[in-house]
Order: sequence, then C-alpha cells, then structure tokens
Amino acid sequence: MTKTTYKQIDLAGWEKVGEGGNGSVYTCHEQPGVILKVSNYTAEDSATETLADEFTRSKAVYDLGLPTPEMKEMVRVGENEGIICEAITNKKSFARISGEAPAHIDHLAERMAKLAKQFHSTNTSAQTAIPSMKALMLEALAETKMLSGKRLEQAIAFVQNMEDAPTLLHGDFTFSNLILSLDTDKAYWIDLGRATHGLPMFDLGHFWLFCNLFGKKQRVQDIAHMTDKQMVQFWNTFALAYNGPDNLDTFNAECKRFAALDVILLGHIQTLNWHERLFLGLLVKSLMK
Repeated sequence: MTKTTYKQIDLAGWEKVGEGGNGSVYTCHEQPGVILKVSNYTAEDSATETLADEFTRSKAVYDLGLPTPEMKEMVRVGENEGIICEAITNKKSFARISGEAPAHIDHLAERMAKLAKQFHSTNTSAQTAIPSMKALMLEALAETKMLSGKRLEQAIAFVQNMEDAPTLLHGDFTFSNLILSLDTDKAYWIDLGRATHGLPMFDLGHFWLFCNLFGKKQRVQDIAHMTDKQMVQFWNTFALAYNGPDNLDTFNAECKRFAALDVILLGHIQTLNWHERLFLGLLVKSLMK
C-alpha cells in the first residue's frame, strides 16, 4: 500500500485524554479548540485507510450541513496516521447520559429519532466521497462464508433488487456515536468512517442488532455504559418515535432482516478470530429464519 505523505506531528506538548481499540485522542494547550486522533495502525497495516476514510467521509457529511465535528487536517505521528479535528467541549454520548441518568432514556431516544430522520433525509448525490452501501453489501455477500445455497442466493437477489438510494447513512449508527455538548445542548454525529448512501434500513438494522442482541454481552454494555434492559428500552422508544405507532411490528421485523445483512457486512469489514466468525455465522442464520 502506498504511504500518503502528511505533515509529521510531534506529540511533545500533546496530552493523551482518551484511548480506544483503534487509537488514542490528544489535546494541546497551544492549539485550543481541536483534538488529535491517532490511529493504532501503521502505513503497512491493511486497516490504515480507516482514519483516512473517517476524515474524507466526515468532511463530506459536514459539507452536507449535518452536525458533526469539522475535520481540519490529516497528519502523521511517526508511522501512524492522525486527524486534527474540531473539539466538542464538555461532551457526553447519548449512551453515557442514558446510563448515568436512566430517567432521560425516553427523551434522548425521541430526540435521537428526530435527528436520525434529518440525517436520513439528506441526499448525498453531490458527494462522491460517500460510497454505495448496496455495492459494499454485494461485495460482502460475494465473499461471505456465513451463508450458502438458497439462503445466499436469496440474500444476493434481495440486495440486487433494492434501490441504490442516495440517502445518507451513518454506517455505525448507535447512541454511542451521537454526542451532546453539555455547554450548548447541541448534538453531533461522530465516527463517520463507515458513512455510505443507501436505504435507511441498513442503519436501523444495525441499531436494532446493537440494542436487542449485542447488548446482552457484558463487553457491549461496558462500551455503551448501559444495561441490556436500558438498551432495549431506548430502542423501543426510538422505534416508536422514528416509525410511528402504525405497523411497528412490521418495522421491527424489517430491522431484523437488515440486521442479518449487517452481521454479514461486519464479517467483511473487520478482522475476526475463529470464535467470532463462528458466533456471527450462527447469528446470521438465526436472524434469517
């Protein structure tokens, strides 16, 4: 893979303020108003495009007028890629607020549904940096080992026949990727490295899966700072606010159908160990029954 040349950043003067599975976050007193996100991956790693995708797609979403931190500059820290972007002060995710103050879950879920409708009404036709979810999904189905035979044929036909809608999708649509500035009460979408365009049901299926199935795992509860029951409550209120009371069972069933596709996509875009591949393979089959 060709290494892109970016300005080198010396971490002297930068203070680490956060760390996750994919990288670390730094602030600098001499550069107020911005943060530095540094990837764990080097230029030789196959996943090194992830941060560049986040920069490019987040910038495209920002240019479309959606509330998301402004991307400033791609940089390099040693062999690792980094992003300098706008800092949102005194912030918390909708997930963390919900976990710390469960009485606000229904209000936050309704607010997220309103913001999601705005997000999903955005046309991406003017932004070539945002790829097609339909094309990505067909690529994943062509390579998946989670399905075979008639089930695989049916899944491929289902995706081939769907509209390649220009609608903006988040790609990792959860309450953890919607943050609130407690100073201004303004909400921002973050972590847009998987942003695509397509049917909103892809985002909704992803969120349904996170709240109703993945939320049973302790590791996911730790990430979301919520219990499994709180996540289900959030989803139920969100679904009612997003879809309305009519045909809510049908809406949930369709979310479950797209959740199966989301599991296949997850196996395509992430490196999984054998245990994770086995678990996800069984999960996608159960979702398609």
